Amino acid sequence: MNNDNNDNNDNDDNDDNNDHEDNEDDDDSSETVTPVYIVDDDTEELLMTALNCMITLADAQIDPISGDSLVAIADEIALRFAIERFEVEETIHTDDNGVEEIIFKPKGGILPDADTEEE
Repeated sequence: MNNDNNDNNDNDDNDDNNDHEDNEDDDDSSETVTPVYIVDDDTEELLMTALNCMITLADAQIDPISGDSLVAIADEIALRFAIERFEVEETIHTDDNGVEEIIFKPKGGILPDADTEEE
């Protein structure tokens, strides 16, 4: 019987330790900082390719909520790896022969102040 009591006391001690750990976790959650991982250029290129695939896949989703979820995941991955996010504009250019070409460029132009110069 004494062994059973000791086992129960040990469990109570473990519970106290777990409660303490839970309290520490609660304190840390208010100070959560998103970690940023620095990677080599080749890995960054692979990550950018994967993120572009995720965004393309998000556009192909039938359910808009699923597409938004994929974009949110891609944004979080980009944030964690310090990869700058930018949006592109799609324009369709038709040449003299009627051949269409899709051109993608960053929203706001290639240079940030390109709109200011035109005015």
